Amino acid sequence: MSGEAGFRLALDPDTTVGIDVAYVSPEVVAFAPQDALFQGPPVLAVEVLSPSDTQAEIDERVELYLQSGVAIVWLINPRFRTITVFRPDAPPEFYHEEQEITAESHLPCFRIPVARLFG
Repeated sequence: MSGEAGFRLALDPDTTVGIDVAYVSPEVVAFAPQDALFQGPPVLAVEVLSPSDTQAEIDERVELYLQSGVAIVWLINPRFRTITVFRPDAPPEFYHEEQEITAESHLPCFRIPVARLFG
């Protein structure tokens, strides 16, 4: 999904977000009515930084995703052509355009050169 895909991450309190790009598990898709919010977190959430994003907003967004059950968060910085990967209970990983990124173990065999994401 792309283009501010809508997700309801929690019901109490009601927590909805728009994610730039997301990979959704077949189980979540199966229960998603057309033209409505997905109920539950995606497997992969990709956020593309914009010049108006503050560090506090970014940190808050990543923390919300991880606490809500998102398995992998990619934070893409177009200015520096880098990606920071966040996973629950793991230190962040940093990738630059000369590397390849994966989403193992949640998306087996998915590999892509970082430079291709900026092409």
